[in-house]
Amino acid sequence: MSWPFRTRDQLLADQAAHPPFGTRTFGEGDGPVRVGVTGRGPTLLLLPWSESDLARERAAGARLFGRLGIGGKMRVANALPGALATPGALIVGDVNEELGALDVPVGEIETAAAAAAAWELLDRVGVNVLILDPATAARLLESAPPRPRPWWQGIVWLCRPGTPVARPSAGDFGGWQRTWLAVAEASSFVGGECVQGRLHVEGVFSPAVEQDELVLGPLHPGVAWRYRTALAARAGGPCPCGSPDPVFDLLR
Repeated sequence: MSWPFRTRDQLLADQAAHPPFGTRTFGEGDGPVRVGVTGRGPTLLLLPWSESDLARERAAGARLFGRLGIGGKMRVANALPGALATPGALIVGDVNEELGALDVPVGEIETAAAAAAAWELLDRVGVNVLILDPATAARLLESAPPRPRPWWQGIVWLCRPGTPVARPSAGDFGGWQRTWLAVAEASSFVGGECVQGRLHVEGVFSPAVEQDELVLGPLHPGVAWRYRTALAARAGGPCPCGSPDPVFDLLR
């Protein structure tokens, strides 16, 4: 089946012409039960999910987080700012529950007092993995009290269109580091880095590079279009990690 392309501006125009959710459709008895947003003001785009949409998002998130290194019985904290405005933040807890991991949300750290309170919680729980937004992570990492953390395992960095692809220095924090790619208009759980440091995008999205831009097919049946992500990319070759999911290099 051949789907038309949509850009974010076209989705905004569609919602303006057909409020509140545009021409997005839902199955019989499967209407929206949760709404998130991206952008603000005139660029605010509503992201509605039905129960079946959420189930697909949770499954996609569990597959992705599992490949990134998160597993059952792990203690996973996130410092993602603004649950409504950050792709995936509304569903991270659901995904951790799906994996059997302990979810420890601390939110964006805006003050020294908030950072101190966050580290008291993180160290008391003995968090194994932190999920961080590169744009807001510095205050939390720089404020970590010096102490051994034998429970520490790694960091997942959130990457999304419109934010820097490069992750900042994690300072004294060792362990593995992976990048999670979220494109909320298609799915919050589009792809992530493997152990080789290559970005894999899930095959369910039929990902492709069109005119040097990453294009994604829909995850949800009610979304009858392919989404132009505004991410400059090129297709990569086979990956030594053995994953069948396509490899892409994001161009900075």
